Amino acid sequence: MGNPVIEHRLRASRPEAADVDEDAFDADLLAQVMRLPETPSRSVGRRVVIPVATAGATLAAAATVMFAGGPGDLGGPSSAVAIEQALRWFSPPDGTVLHVRSVETQDGRTTTRESWQDADTPTNSREILDGPIRYETAGDGLYDPTTDTIYKAPKPATKDDPVESIVGDPVVKKVRFGLTEQFLTVTGRGRHNGQDAWEIALKPDAGRPVWKVWVSAEDGKPLELSDPGRDAGEAPSSIRWETYEVLEGDAAARLTTLEGAHPTATVVRDRARVEAAFERVYGAKDGRKK
Repeated sequence: MGNPVIEHRLRASRPEAADVDEDAFDADLLAQVMRLPETPSRSVGRRVVIPVATAGATLAAAATVMFAGGPGDLGGPSSAVAIEQALRWFSPPDGTVLHVRSVETQDGRTTTRESWQDADTPTNSREILDGPIRYETAGDGLYDPTTDTIYKAPKPATKDDPVESIVGDPVVKKVRFGLTEQFLTVTGRGRHNGQDAWEIALKPDAGRPVWKVWVSAEDGKPLELSDPGRDAGEAPSSIRWETYEVLEGDAAARLTTLEGAHPTATVVRDRARVEAAFERVYGAKDGRKK
């Protein structure tokens, strides 16, 4: 009996034609497939019943069997499954909090970024940036750790931005958007920083230099991203994920807000003081003042 998972994937990938008979199959091709040896590491995708009705559909089904092991016939899941695995990490389930810690290196400067984001309401998020200076932001607020003070600005007007509705820090959002909109494709599999990984790259026709992301071949967990920059004016950068996890419970939910993460901090709402705090922090970040 054929593998039901593989049969389902083959049916889903066959050409959509009104004259395809669901019960038809190529008997000769089926006999050849059934005679292929089965081994523990290569059994997936070998014994299948292939529904076909035309020569073109037969060839398409045969190609699916041949390349079920992924790019380069390397074994393991197909390209589509590799992307599906990655999307599960980039799309955390409802009722959870995505916690990400990454290290970005660009133009000789290293920045550590850590964020907590509500999967139900992606705009509810808190982020720590530790570069030239350390500070935290969340929605309309800023936390200054040097004075243990939260500065709350008037809530800005919201915009209907599809990227803003994605859970994750800016890098995670970029990858998630590329995966969802199919701007990315699996380009290979190999060892990356000592781990078995899939290489997923921006398609060459996407309109910008090709950047790549590596995810674990075992479960799709993101490992690292390499971006050559948009043009000569933007230095290449790399982002390595030190932590990438999904948290549950009230304690995790509190970490998405400044007040929840720093319950004893002083809260300042005076507009002039808030604006001065933002200018002080962002000016120091940009090297203008401290």
